[in-house]
Amino acid sequence: MCGIAGILGRADAHERRRRVERMTRALVHRGPDDEGFFDDAGVSLGFRRLSVIDLETGEQPIIDAERSLAIVLNGEIYNFRNLRQDLEARGHRFRSTGDVEVVLRLWAEEGPECLRRLNGMFALAVWDGRRHELYLARDRFGIKPLYLCRNGDGLAFASELRSLRAGGFPKAPRLDELQLRHYLAYGYLSPEGAPIEGVQSLPPGTILTVDSDGRERLDIYWKPPAAGETSSVPRRVVDRLRDALEGSVGRQLVADVPVGVFLSGGLDSSTLSAIAHRRVDGPLLTFSVGFEGPDAVSELPAAREIADFLDSDHHELMMDPHEVARDVEQIIDGLDTPLADPTAIPTWYMSRLARERVTVALSGEGADEIFGGYARQRYDVALDRIGKVGRKLLPTAMLLAGRKSSTRFERRLRMTPGLERQLDWGRLFSSDEIERLVETPSVNEAAVHGPYAELARRWLEWADVDPVNGRLEADRCTFLPGDLLPKVDRMSMAHSLEVRVPYLDNEVVDLVLTLPGRLKQNLRRDKILLREVASGLLPEAGSLRRKRGFEVPIGAWLRGPLRPALTDLLSPPYLAGPGVLRVSEVSRLVEEHLAGGRDHGRALWSLMVLSRWLDRGGRQ
Repeated sequence: MCGIAGILGRADAHERRRRVERMTRALVHRGPDDEGFFDDAGVSLGFRRLSVIDLETGEQPIIDAERSLAIVLNGEIYNFRNLRQDLEARGHRFRSTGDVEVVLRLWAEEGPECLRRLNGMFALAVWDGRRHELYLARDRFGIKPLYLCRNGDGLAFASELRSLRAGGFPKAPRLDELQLRHYLAYGYLSPEGAPIEGVQSLPPGTILTVDSDGRERLDIYWKPPAAGETSSVPRRVVDRLRDALEGSVGRQLVADVPVGVFLSGGLDSSTLSAIAHRRVDGPLLTFSVGFEGPDAVSELPAAREIADFLDSDHHELMMDPHEVARDVEQIIDGLDTPLADPTAIPTWYMSRLARERVTVALSGEGADEIFGGYARQRYDVALDRIGKVGRKLLPTAMLLAGRKSSTRFERRLRMTPGLERQLDWGRLFSSDEIERLVETPSVNEAAVHGPYAELARRWLEWADVDPVNGRLEADRCTFLPGDLLPKVDRMSMAHSLEVRVPYLDNEVVDLVLTLPGRLKQNLRRDKILLREVASGLLPEAGSLRRKRGFEVPIGAWLRGPLRPALTDLLSPPYLAGPGVLRVSEVSRLVEEHLAGGRDHGRALWSLMVLSRWLDRGGRQ
């Protein structure tokens, strides 16, 4: 795991190199072990290294013998050994034993088409000196980040926004008002957006080609396969899935440093741990965190049960909210961009705990999005059964029966099952609440949701055919790259820990996405296929356990140990500096929460994250 940065432009070569050096230094937490640079006519590349594979000869950038191709890559390519064997059969000889030189030589043979053959998590830059073209690409799901900025100096790119800012990109940063409203609505930025105008996140599964004159072309190199019916009996499908997961975990355990597993005690992490346990020499290293106090839901007992069953070398941490209060600003700063998910807090502590003993950890992100693991998705299955007519009549029927339905429930019933209702479910602030919160004039509400227009069209195409898969696709394209993957990437890299996500392995996803939704979720069960796999690996309680998640008691913490942080970060003087949030409205939410009335915990945490980011230079 590493950090990459670079500039393509006609600026003075010495100045360009100095800026790339500043950008690279800002990524030292992502790569504390080494740095490297490459310069050619019009381009400079920078790299920070966390040594995981090929500890002796894995330096980057890697340059071919003719100096016509150069590459920097953040991530891991899990099938590099098979690709290397293929290249060696074609006559290639290698100077290193790692994965990045394999990608460079494959690129020399096949060009950008080689991206389709890479099974891994990555963000990369390839400079072709003969064509004078720069290529930037991300993995299929956006596991590894890559930000871009275009201005008068050309194109700059980096693994984190703070790296671009260290290089002076953009020259005059301004808050992106659309992204601000998107954040306040959903708690995360749009997956292709960034909080500053002129900066964007390269979309997952794409490659951007830029020539020395600044001409650009964006191509999609991977699209999800369409789901369909399967002629295989369920037992055969389960066997195929087990084989795919065994292969994925086996590939992702490959490292020249210690590897462990994040073990929450839930189905996803327990299944990963059980598979990894069968493939490691000696005890498997597992890590868990938990909570105590009012409103806390700790999964430590469940994690201990699985650890005991596997006889793993288990390490756990009971989080102390008073310690969280001391670390809260450091945790928020580690996010790099606004992200309101309070589970970033335990992820930060889990990563710190794991880094004491390992350099790489496996985690269960992606399982809910491809197998169907959220309770709201089973709720939607019930609405599918009711049908459109039933959804219109049900509120009336409930009233006639003497039951009063909530406004939100009635609103969701009236909506067509799909993206609109799915996004409404987890919304932080309504459109009216957002306009009361922000000082700047209102913007076109439709534009806020613009990034989802194509997704909505695609969902409607699938809705009548396979609504379960349509909803899973919506989560895979929004919540996964917008919230879950950035959260894990930032919180783990804050401690120089590489986290791998075996459920997003190419072979696993290529299998699961093609299966009908009825094999993933129904009214009674979620993650049907994964539970079948787990039933042969875990004790019965582990394979049947319902999803609970971290469920951080953020509301109680903000009334208790985190109260000083709340009243500081959302104080009138603190808010007045950036001038983005309306002081009177924020103060009303704080007062209501502290008075013990409505619980605004999640909303206030989102405002604390935003306020800290703005104060640290998000708006200038």
